[in-house]
Amino acid sequence: MNSRKELADNTVLSDKPFNKHSVNTRHQVSPLNDDRIDIGVENIVVNLIQGIDEDALRTTLGRSVLATLGVDPESPPEKLPWEEMFKGGLQTALESQVVVFEVSGVSRTCTHQLVRSRRAAFHQQSQRASFMGNFPDIRMPQSVAANSEARIAFERAVYYARMAYQVAANQDIAYQDARFILPEGTETYIMCEYPLREFMNAYAYRACTMFQWEIQYVFRRMGEMLVEAHPWIEPYIKITCEKTHVCEFQGWERVEGHCEFPWAKEENRRYKPDPSLRIDG
Repeated sequence: MNSRKELADNTVLSDKPFNKHSVNTRHQVSPLNDDRIDIGVENIVVNLIQGIDEDALRTTLGRSVLATLGVDPESPPEKLPWEEMFKGGLQTALESQVVVFEVSGVSRTCTHQLVRSRRAAFHQQSQRASFMGNFPDIRMPQSVAANSEARIAFERAVYYARMAYQVAANQDIAYQDARFILPEGTETYIMCEYPLREFMNAYAYRACTMFQWEIQYVFRRMGEMLVEAHPWIEPYIKITCEKTHVCEFQGWERVEGHCEFPWAKEENRRYKPDPSLRIDG
């Protein structure tokens, strides 16, 4: 086992080249540094910053539907059956359009889940490259806020975490090391790029009530904003169970009493969990 001295002398573990107060010449500070503790979904901002080019989408989808039979490039049909692509099949042409959302104020807990979509791209505020501020904003779950004892403990932990982060930064420790102090609830900014097919699939899965409340809220807001910009797409932005009227949730948790849909019944689940995996009896 390496001694502490050997580890201290290890250049790989050194923070010398990295961003810290002494090299932060622009004095960059996270915009999410307002000394706030937001409860539940307070102050989460979701914006659609790139929507659908509808003319291009109709042309691409329509010609892709007809591609099997062949299309004359010199005189393509005036009426293209573009909506057929939304009804099923491979739907690969839906990947020709990319929708982009920005999300600000969500916790790092939420973004750890968001980035699991492998066919999407993400650009996130870095705790390694930027100073998160002396009073970075933190998100508190509603369940904690509603419990006085837990809330006091949470607020105390946030206070000391912020103070410890300040101490580390003021001692010129690199932000990439100081960030270890910050809570999972620290708020962040992330930009999410989804091929349209991937967004529809991710929404169908992640907007389910049974998922963590923050990511569920974000996906539902994304869906609302996309429908607001392109009302014709509303029939296709659905949670899977809204199409089947069967509970499609695959986790071990019980759905009754938690999901608002009338078909959310244990006996109406497509994937019934193995009783041996349950931890709630």
